[in-house]
Amino acid sequence: MSKILAAGLLLILSSEIWAQTPIVVSKLTGAITFDGIPDEEAWLDIPELEMTMYSPVYGNKQTEKATIKIAYDDEYFYLSAILRYKSHDEIRAVGKKRDYAEPYTDWLGFILDTFNDRQNGVSFWTNPNGLRTDGTVMNDLAYSGSDINWSWNTFWDVKTDKGDSQWTTEFRVPFSSLRFQTVKGKTIMGITICQYNAATSSMYTFPPVEPIVSSAYWKPSMTASIEFSGLNPKKPVYVTPYATGGIGMENELNEAGTDYKMNFTPKYDAGFDVKYSITNNLTADLTVNTDFAQVEADDQKINLSKYSLYFPEKRSFFQEKSDIFSFSFLGDNNLFYSRQIGIYNASPVRIYGGMRMTGRINKWDVGFLDMQTAATAESPGENFGVLRTKRTVFNENSYAGAMLTSRVGMDGTYNLAYGLDGQFRLIGDDYLTVKWAQTFENDMPNKPVDMAPTRLLLNWEHRNQKGLGYDFVYTWSGKQFNPGIGFEELQNYHGLRSMVQYGWFPEEKKPILYQRVYLTIANIWNTVTMSQETFKGNLSWYIEAKKGNYGSSGIYWTQDDITDTLYIAAGQAYIPPGRFRFANMSVLYGTSSSHDLSAYFMISAGKYYDGWNYSFSVFPTLNIGTSLSTSLTYYLDYVNFPSRSMKFTNHIVGLKGTMTLTTKTSLSAYIQYNTAVNKALTNIRFRFNPREGNDFYLVYDEGLNTRLTSEIPHLPFSSGRTILAKYTYTFRF
Repeated sequence: MSKILAAGLLLILSSEIWAQTPIVVSKLTGAITFDGIPDEEAWLDIPELEMTMYSPVYGNKQTEKATIKIAYDDEYFYLSAILRYKSHDEIRAVGKKRDYAEPYTDWLGFILDTFNDRQNGVSFWTNPNGLRTDGTVMNDLAYSGSDINWSWNTFWDVKTDKGDSQWTTEFRVPFSSLRFQTVKGKTIMGITICQYNAATSSMYTFPPVEPIVSSAYWKPSMTASIEFSGLNPKKPVYVTPYATGGIGMENELNEAGTDYKMNFTPKYDAGFDVKYSITNNLTADLTVNTDFAQVEADDQKINLSKYSLYFPEKRSFFQEKSDIFSFSFLGDNNLFYSRQIGIYNASPVRIYGGMRMTGRINKWDVGFLDMQTAATAESPGENFGVLRTKRTVFNENSYAGAMLTSRVGMDGTYNLAYGLDGQFRLIGDDYLTVKWAQTFENDMPNKPVDMAPTRLLLNWEHRNQKGLGYDFVYTWSGKQFNPGIGFEELQNYHGLRSMVQYGWFPEEKKPILYQRVYLTIANIWNTVTMSQETFKGNLSWYIEAKKGNYGSSGIYWTQDDITDTLYIAAGQAYIPPGRFRFANMSVLYGTSSSHDLSAYFMISAGKYYDGWNYSFSVFPTLNIGTSLSTSLTYYLDYVNFPSRSMKFTNHIVGLKGTMTLTTKTSLSAYIQYNTAVNKALTNIRFRFNPREGNDFYLVYDEGLNTRLTSEIPHLPFSSGRTILAKYTYTFRF
């Protein structure tokens, strides 16, 4: 083992540190009118940046050349563009809503690696309608499904103008909204500029980015270095008070228990947030009486497995700079899961307030969070704390870090955790990830050398979309490992997972853009008995066409040992203890997003424990003009256990609609129906957002019972509703 570790260390130390000569960004010598039309004289002397095709054929030049330039002054970073088309019919302008992020429209945007650490970045995007969308990327996009956060917001602006066969734009991002480091008067960042044409499903980038890995244009390690001189932005203080008011109505049983009565409760509240840039690379946030009245409802789900369901964080305060607080054990498993704060048993808990500090101190990325919640009938008031640090080591794509978390109840209970981790780029696209964590809590024996409260992950992967790729994982989760503010899909297990894939890009003249075949095998054992609990295998094929259509098919086989009765689908059925072997297959097909109507479908069928399972899902989206978008989600699950005369059929239907008359106003509705809980849930939100930090929301929520006779006394049609208005206004000092 020591020889293997020594060899690995030698590979790390021998890795070459990537370097490139930075592009010196031009400083504007004259005034510009910020109107989305880069026609001022100050733009004329700024050099153009040449775009190169990313897909469908890497390396091709633009037939209709775009003129893209970057510049800056003492306060702002600017990007301007003139985007040309063969005809007006090729321009796709769909969506005006703030933070819209769908592939049905033309896009122009850029990723800034502000610390030039080749790992993290912030991004800014717009379309021909002039909407504003921003987000963050972390971990050099190792996992495209989780390493992009579209809910991050900051202060910036963009303007656009549409012509007959072109559209133009100007981005303006205050340096005070960016975190960066300056050394001897010089500031180095990384940038990737992306242009997407929906009509042709084509993507262009600067600098050229070869699609050797999935979504490679998002990776901060692929950015071009750019250099600024003399940056010394102001450090404003943003104070954002809010006020809410409305009414809550809830149907409750009367004292006799014979009927339901609607109770009315006025709702009103107030609080504020403060944001201050301590330095150019360190920001502090203070929140008092934190409120999330405007947050969209969670998606309805049905659980057919023994793994815990994961619901993503949607609250903006916890989404900002969430990358620094990530300590992922792959999948949704994490040492820190912010939904543990302010939510208890799926019900909101008042957050009195707290603070967060994020940024960089010397070579260390630092994140600190502390929040205090109120006591409830079910839970004492609790304090939640997180400290996260990490820094680049050996080469630009390697880091080492640590995390501490605490959950302390006002009744004396506590849960503490620490974690140590590192990711090391060895040779080429080979990465080694090591993570170790332990938890300590009251009434439990705490032994630092004990594996019972320990979590371990070893992961060796070859990140490559073209040619051979592989991913080998060993993981351990001890029987006493319990991250108080983390998330674990499964407890008390250790296992191995291996994945081998091969991908290729067919010839340029072929209609197929990309194909991949991959084999995954996983084995899981119990950490106490060391007996095998689960074996899984999957052989799949993925194909993507140059016109944007895509599909996949796979065969899955499973052996699962159930030691205790497993209840599934909200108690609609159960799996008895025993050993089960079963196999199924699935097929997925998606249409190109370049059309007004697009959809994807998925079908799976086969054996399921001691029975059968058939599942079908469809997700169509229809865009009507530039202002109206609708989408449907439909899940059908049919489960039958003939030997036990047990079966059920479950439906989940979700309908979303968004109307955006301007880039400042939006009306959205989300209606869901789940037969497992016999309820229809409605969430309607109106938003007026004249500028960043200034918002008015009007929110309507209601739950409707769909089986009124399932209980005695009969359930009311409405279980309750809330109508709430919220207003925030940001003052800058």
